[in-house]
Amino acid sequence: MVQRRPAFLDFIPRAYSPWPIGVLSLCLSFPLGVQAQEFSTSGFASLVLGRTSGACVASGLAPAHSNNCTRFIADWAHAGVYGDELTATPESRAGLQATVKFNPQWSATTQVTARAVKDQALNLEWLYLSYQIAPEWTLQMGRKRLPLYYYSDFQDVGYAYNTIRPSPDVYGWDVVNYNGASLSYSTEAGAWTLRTEVLVGSENSKKNPYARLYNEAPKDVSWGSIGGISFEFSKDWFSGRLSYVSSTVKQIDRDSGLVEVEASGPKQDFLGLAVNADFEHWIVRSEFGQAKREALNYKAKYYLLTLGYRMGAFTLTGGSSAYLENSFDEAAYSPVKLRSQLLALRYELHKGGALKLQWDRVRDSSAVPGAGNAQVLSASYDVVF
Repeated sequence: MVQRRPAFLDFIPRAYSPWPIGVLSLCLSFPLGVQAQEFSTSGFASLVLGRTSGACVASGLAPAHSNNCTRFIADWAHAGVYGDELTATPESRAGLQATVKFNPQWSATTQVTARAVKDQALNLEWLYLSYQIAPEWTLQMGRKRLPLYYYSDFQDVGYAYNTIRPSPDVYGWDVVNYNGASLSYSTEAGAWTLRTEVLVGSENSKKNPYARLYNEAPKDVSWGSIGGISFEFSKDWFSGRLSYVSSTVKQIDRDSGLVEVEASGPKQDFLGLAVNADFEHWIVRSEFGQAKREALNYKAKYYLLTLGYRMGAFTLTGGSSAYLENSFDEAAYSPVKLRSQLLALRYELHKGGALKLQWDRVRDSSAVPGAGNAQVLSASYDVVF
């Protein structure tokens, strides 16, 4: 007998099975005596408007993104691209998060995010169980954000940072989630607060949005055997983060079934370092990283650095970033080279709500241009509730 999928699970994309569905089933299987003791919700939304300008440049992007005179990739992971017409589609989003606490040890968390960009109407970003093994130790199982960066866990929450977006030169890979398990340890050493996390898992992305930027035909992308570790440290006004993630990578042409990148090839790995400071009126944010993706024929180094200054309800931020690839075989792959500058102004409109205005300049010096050079003017209203 074939069992029908319960109706209340229909909002969860099937591609995310079996990990998240198994986690939700486990949540529902708790005896009634230990069902939810506490229930909390929160949400966020960002309305972002933007457009590009500058001299017309050639494009190496797929036809769907090549119609405009200038282009700017604001969100690589979800194929959010601005052109020279004002639009709110590439980055506008809203999300809801809910946490159910069954008892002092067990809880469950889920987050669903809706986006205006094409084919991204509803994404399941979080769905995991947490078990408090001891005050310092936490085990989590299910679907989570892959912690490649400092902002990874709250990248969608625009209110959480002073620019409209974390620099796309750094924040942009084809996979942003994983299904698996993580174990974290938090402690204090003198005046220092320390946290270490290890994780394992995998992710299958159907009709991958990142691949759609350069390919007209849809691609399925899988990261397997994901393993990672991160170490966070903070003291007074200073904080930092060191991370390492590795995995296999596989890409399949969805229409033909042709395997374009084989999972048995070389593993890819990502190394990242963030160093931040909040001292009186000054705000420093920096990230440095490198990626080795031999199966895709390149390695890359990237960084971002921003300096902000608070003036009452206003925060002025300037910054620079770069993403520079080197090819293992330039005859087979032409490396990407991007450099960017930004200037942003944030105004705290009300508690939990901020207005932002930002100007970006991007220089694409790749031998074969992708999006090309552009200047970008964008504005946003970010809110949490």
